[in-house]
Amino acid sequence: MMYFKGILLLFLALWGTATGTCANDCYDHLDELISRHDALVASKKAAINRIKKTLPAPSTDPAVLNKEFEINSNIYREYVEFQNDSAQKYVRRNIDIANLLGDNARAIDSKLCLVHLLNKAYLLEEAETLVHDIDTTSMSRDQKLFYYKILSDMCMFRMEFYKGSSYEKVYQQQLTNYRLKIATLSEPGSERNTLYRANYLNDTGKTREATQLLEQMLKDYRSGDRTYSVITSSLAYYYSKLGDRHKQKQLLAMSAASDIEGCIMENSALRQLADLLFDEGDIDRAYRYINISVADANFYGTRLRNVQASQLVPRIINAYQEKQEHNYRTMRWLIIALSVLALTLVAGIIGTTLLYRRYRRLSDSLGRINNRLNSTVEQLETTNQQLQERDKIKEQYLGRFLTFSSMLIDKNETHRKTLNRLAMEDRLKELKAQLKSPNFDYENATMFYQNFDSAFLNIYPNFIEAVNSLLEPEQHIEPKDGEQLTRELRILALIRLGITSNKEIASILRASIATIYTYRSRLKARAKRKDTFEDDIKRIQAQSLNGC
Repeated sequence: MMYFKGILLLFLALWGTATGTCANDCYDHLDELISRHDALVASKKAAINRIKKTLPAPSTDPAVLNKEFEINSNIYREYVEFQNDSAQKYVRRNIDIANLLGDNARAIDSKLCLVHLLNKAYLLEEAETLVHDIDTTSMSRDQKLFYYKILSDMCMFRMEFYKGSSYEKVYQQQLTNYRLKIATLSEPGSERNTLYRANYLNDTGKTREATQLLEQMLKDYRSGDRTYSVITSSLAYYYSKLGDRHKQKQLLAMSAASDIEGCIMENSALRQLADLLFDEGDIDRAYRYINISVADANFYGTRLRNVQASQLVPRIINAYQEKQEHNYRTMRWLIIALSVLALTLVAGIIGTTLLYRRYRRLSDSLGRINNRLNSTVEQLETTNQQLQERDKIKEQYLGRFLTFSSMLIDKNETHRKTLNRLAMEDRLKELKAQLKSPNFDYENATMFYQNFDSAFLNIYPNFIEAVNSLLEPEQHIEPKDGEQLTRELRILALIRLGITSNKEIASILRASIATIYTYRSRLKARAKRKDTFEDDIKRIQAQSLNGC
């Protein structure tokens, strides 16, 4: 008993290890999107290729250059969060086109876009050199907002890189200042204004107000949009500061799902979620998420995300390998235990099979004996019923026979006296008429049939209904007024009593053999089951003895 209990505990322990400890419903949608990751990326590439096919052939014609600039801008917007190198290629071409066209505004737009890409690739020195070469005096308000966003991104990326060092606070202060500038310069209620106002509120210790602001803003965006990813990621950070770890994980999962759904390869939510899950012991999920995060970072081409992931990946991989080794050892012992259990079960099955076969042989033997006993009992019951029925028939017909014989003797005596009186009075003419008259025989036959019918129906009161149930509906037999049984019914009654010979039936009913044969043939033709009709008649039950 203790042996099997130990195996059960070992199995439960392995099962608990395999299933993990943090199977939360909030990850279901994320996991489903991860399973479609490759298909979503392929769809994104196909959409970009369709735009590329609309590019015109190289030309110096200003109209063609303008068209190429717009198409390149569309391609840049598709690539900006998807693949950094490709986005740079098209934005650099737009810088050349803007210079060829002498369009300073477009040139500034394109240079700002290039700096934005260099920031994301963490090429901060090159980005800083380029951004300082841009003339800020001729910038529009939107360009200045983008300019300050680029500078705030530089601070944010440097702050992330120097996290935990003395430089972090320096860049944090610069970041807060730029966020205030953007919030002040942008149009109140706009997307950029709300985002940077929330960030500024958080930076200044008003995290709950920032959270309420972004939660209200989130209602206007859908998963798969870059802004949705930014809002949910920012909210996750705010909730971490408020100490709500569950909400933080939920929002990181939402942000990561939005990144995957929108093919946003420049992301950090999935990496941060993997870090939290690793701390909670959900190593399998953390391992899967960090691998996807690293693959996305490599695909996009950002050094910062790779550096951040490199600090986490070794810990997760080591923990994952240790868990796999632990699972392997546990599985090996489990296999040994299950093998022993399997051998025990095989031995038990063999023994049980032998006992079962022995039981089956005994059971089959008892079954055959029981069937024979049942058959014998049924035969005895049938025989007993037949004997009771025959006793009743004898009783009924014996009484009827004695009564009928007495009546017939009395009637014959009266008839003899009548004939003797006519002879003594020399009334020969009347004597001859009486001797030739069939009335006497007819009356005797009628009296016989009445007695037969009464006796039979007393034993089989439902005989007529039973016969009609064996005939087709339109072929039912109904006795006329004043009669109990018709000639057809009397033939069937005699068959039920066991008199089946046409000759005997013809003698009893004072008819020819041919007539009886014809009646029987017609009755079979009218039956529902013609082949078994007379056998069915023989099975009609007599009145219950309890009702006699």
